[in-house]
Order: sequence, then C-alpha cells, then structure tokens
Amino acid sequence: MNESLKDLIKNIKNLPTIPVIAQEVLNLLNDDMLSLEKLEGIVERDPAISAKVLSVANSAFFGFQVTSDALGSAMMRIGFNNVKNIALAISLMTILDDGKRGKAFDYKKIFNHSVSVGFTARLLCRNLKLKMNDECLMIGMLHDLGYLVLNRYFPEKYEEVLFAFKKEENLLDAEKKVLGFTHADIGMWFAEEWKLPDMVQDVNLFHHTPSIAKRNEKHVAVIHVADYLTAKNILSPVEKDPNYPLDPYALKILGVSENDLKDLEESLGGIPFDDEIFK
Repeated sequence: MNESLKDLIKNIKNLPTIPVIAQEVLNLLNDDMLSLEKLEGIVERDPAISAKVLSVANSAFFGFQVTSDALGSAMMRIGFNNVKNIALAISLMTILDDGKRGKAFDYKKIFNHSVSVGFTARLLCRNLKLKMNDECLMIGMLHDLGYLVLNRYFPEKYEEVLFAFKKEENLLDAEKKVLGFTHADIGMWFAEEWKLPDMVQDVNLFHHTPSIAKRNEKHVAVIHVADYLTAKNILSPVEKDPNYPLDPYALKILGVSENDLKDLEESLGGIPFDDEIFK
C-alpha cells in the first residue's frame, strides 16, 4: 500500500462492517447441505436486498418471459448458486450506497456497470466453457468496490480526477495523477478489510492489469475482458474512456483470439441490458 492510499484511508470515518446477510452467505458458500428455505430465510430478512435479488432474478438476462413476485420461486428458477452469489454481491454493494443521485460520479451508474460486468462475465464463461460460471457472476459484480468506496467517502476528490481526465490519456492515469493510486488499489484494500474471498481481492486489484496477477489468473482475465466489453459497448462506471485499456495477456490466458473477441463483442448485442434492474 502506497503512502497516498494510507493517507486517504485515515480520513474514512465509520467504515461499515460487512453486512450480516453477506457474512451469513459467505459462511454458506461451500455448504452443499444448505436448503432453499434456509437461504430464502436469510435473504428475505432484508427487504431492500430481497427486492434487488428478486429484480435481478426477474431480469431478461436469465431469459424468462414471465416474472415472479415470490422470492422462493425466483430462486428456484435461476438456481441456488446464482442466488447465493447475487445476494452476496448486492448486500455488499448496497451498504456503500450514498443515497445521492444525478452526480457525474454516481452510485447507481457504478452499481449498474458492476451488475452488467457480472452478467457479461457469466456469458463469457459459458461461451468459453469455463468451469466457473457461478463465481464469475459474483466477482464481476464486485470488481469495482474501489469506485463504490471513493463515491461514498471521497466524491469531491474524484471530481478532481474527472477534471484531470480531460488532459490525461485515460482515466487510470488521471487517478494516479490526482490520487497517487487507482480505484483498483482501494478496492483491494476494502476487500481485504472485509476478508472477502481471495478471488474477489485479486479481481479488484488486477482487473485492469491481469498480466501481473499471481493467482486466480483466469478469474482476473475473464473480469478484465468483461469489464472492457461492458465499458466499451454497454455502460461505463464513470465517464466513457475512449482509451479503456485491454491487456492482450488476458486473451492469452483465456485462449481467445482477437477475432474471437470480436465475435464475443457482437454476441452482447443480443443481450437486453436495458431492463428493469437499471430503472
């Protein structure tokens, strides 16, 4: 951790503890004996999170023509593991909501980008036949914790970044110039503070630089490509970056050619990203 990040972190007052629902779901991630009723009981205790889980379950991403207003029914339709991972991600992201809307740097935009990356990653995993479909959704949704922390605690400072972005080649360079670190660094710190799984920590730190990741390389590579495609074609987390970086090493890790990437990019055109979860 560099000195600039250390200094900024000192100014965070009342850092939220990990939500109870998230902690309970984390404890159950490897529980093969978990029942649907028990998971439903955990999620429905928080009406706000329950409503968002239901909204995501009803979204067009899952391809159902008829929606459900019952949490249990929605959980049955999209699958047990999907529900666990969606509930975990949403509970962690929701606690960082600053309640403000309409800013240049905005929670809702970051949230929607994160959900889009999760579903894009899930699509990539399925198309590339990678055996990590379920966790790709979750780690994709949680890859930008750094943006959520910056938006919650240092929005004015990030406005300086957006101003500097007009003169820098890309947004990451603007972050380094103004902050002395990037959103990836503070995202990693936050994931460590909450003792989240190592794949969540690594994806936060290396989702722009998969070539230097030392573990969970495929997970990092998938989220890097998903983040790149989402920011380019669907929704950016902040201002659109014409020089959003693509690390060719990620394609090498996944065994994907540039032509394959173009095909994957075209396949996103048939995915209805503009549905009810973004309203």
